[in-house]
Amino acid sequence: MTRAQALRRLFGISWQRYRGWVVAFGVLAVADVLAAGAFALTLRTLIQSALHEQVREALFATAGAAVSYAVTVVGASARLNVINLLDEAIGAELDERILGLIVGLDDIEHLERPEYADRIAMVRGSGDVIARCGWVLLDSVTMLLRLLVVLTVLALTAPVLLFLALLLVPALWLPRRGQHVVRDATVASAQDIRQAEHLQTLLTEATPNMEVRIAGARPRLVERGRRTWDRIIRRQARAQWTAAGLGITGWAVFSLGYTLALLLIVHDVASGRVQPGDVLLLVTLTGTLRAQAEGVVRSLQHTTEGMSALDAFLWLEDRAAHRRPGDTEAGVPERLTDGITLKGVSFRYPGTDTWVLKDMDLHLPAGSTVAVVGEHGAGKTSIVKLLAKFYEPTEGAVLVDGVRLSDIPAARWWSRTTANFQDFVRFEFPVRESVGVGDLSAAGEPDRLTRALADGDAEEIVAGLPQGLDTQLGRTFDGVELSTGQWQRVALSRAHMRTAPLLCVIDEPTASLDPRSEYVVYRRQMALAKSLAERCGTVTVVVSHRFSTVRMADLIVVVDGGAVAETGSHDRLMARGGMYADLFRMQAAAFRNG
Repeated sequence: MTRAQALRRLFGISWQRYRGWVVAFGVLAVADVLAAGAFALTLRTLIQSALHEQVREALFATAGAAVSYAVTVVGASARLNVINLLDEAIGAELDERILGLIVGLDDIEHLERPEYADRIAMVRGSGDVIARCGWVLLDSVTMLLRLLVVLTVLALTAPVLLFLALLLVPALWLPRRGQHVVRDATVASAQDIRQAEHLQTLLTEATPNMEVRIAGARPRLVERGRRTWDRIIRRQARAQWTAAGLGITGWAVFSLGYTLALLLIVHDVASGRVQPGDVLLLVTLTGTLRAQAEGVVRSLQHTTEGMSALDAFLWLEDRAAHRRPGDTEAGVPERLTDGITLKGVSFRYPGTDTWVLKDMDLHLPAGSTVAVVGEHGAGKTSIVKLLAKFYEPTEGAVLVDGVRLSDIPAARWWSRTTANFQDFVRFEFPVRESVGVGDLSAAGEPDRLTRALADGDAEEIVAGLPQGLDTQLGRTFDGVELSTGQWQRVALSRAHMRTAPLLCVIDEPTASLDPRSEYVVYRRQMALAKSLAERCGTVTVVVSHRFSTVRMADLIVVVDGGAVAETGSHDRLMARGGMYADLFRMQAAAFRNG
């Protein structure tokens, strides 16, 4: 989609939803254009009538000038009010559309790549800016038409002064060029702005601030924030000075021509070639010409921020519209019979040259509980991201009962996937919503909520809350704050809201629990995995660094350097005496010595 197409759609939505406001804008714009020429002509008639003592004509001319002036002044203010109404109304709809596009993308690449994150930050919440950009641009067309009217009257009265029209070119183009410089600086500053906001979060929010204070990092972070803002301000200042220099140059050229035009009028008056009314007309027209040109420049300046947001919106639209081949061809099986297979899978994150996974062949049998272990950076998280369809393999394929996962629409696959990640979300909602968001289709079913809380070992937590399921969680909204372990059990309950997943991912679900609670939770999770396996052939993937719990899995996959190093049961891998056995003994010894 191009800018022009996006703006046409914007105007189309405005016409469909707010036709009265659009009609009002159009009437005001036409009246303003006509009033521009009428004001100068009625002033000329007024002077001529007064000199010839034509009282009646002078009165009519006075009334015409007054009406024309009123239309110009009041009309401009009224148009601005209409624009404000339209950009607020349409902006809210655009914000909803933008948010829908962001959350509707089939992967998370745009959230993990800095250049994409910059664009998301630029467009998020910018619906009113984009809407205003379109209507201000249309208002600029009104001002250009006023310019044409003024130039037409000027051509009929004093053709020699038309050279002012040529001088408008640098006066309009150079400031516009300056605004491009400002816009480029804004785009270049996006990452610095995100970093400054991140530093502000570290310094002002409770959880990170505890560690910042203990570490004594506050002065260093404040200084880093100051340097970041200084860098942003310097970049913006350079751009603003450049834009100012270009604008001054353009208007200096026009001002010289304007001065010359006034000298020509004075010369014509002295030589008797023009009448006093013509003098007033010419002075008014040249002044109006300058004022209208300045108005066009200001309007174009106001579109700069909007165009940056519009470009980011168009990028988002194009990305959302991009569909992979076969993206709607395959459905999701009701039950897994074979399992999930990684066939020749290699993967590297977009924009990087480093292979995270290389030539991986791995079969996860239907109904199995698979533990993925390995040292940090081995590739465990990347495997989970591919299985969850957050990314597509760079090479090779992920197969679900023989069907390529890339051919299954992401939304369908996610509807049959459930997960509990180590970096779980703390939904600061009432408990029933914080858990129910795991499956919105069943969020209003008390029995489902009760069972999910039991499966997540969170029943006692809810029982101890003042309002039970209706208790607001989190300090942000004056609710009850939970411990990290309690939050983790709520997240685990949320993961169990779905009753028929084909893939269940459990990523370090007990990192915040004590060893006894960890053992209890893992035993329960293994029992639930067996139940899901019997009903749906569910593959449960457990990612953990604690080998004492990994041994419960049917299949253990040891990942090293982006490849599968070993596979097998706990007993088989221990008997082999390889990498898994070494890691298990090291962790067991550390636990005993601790």
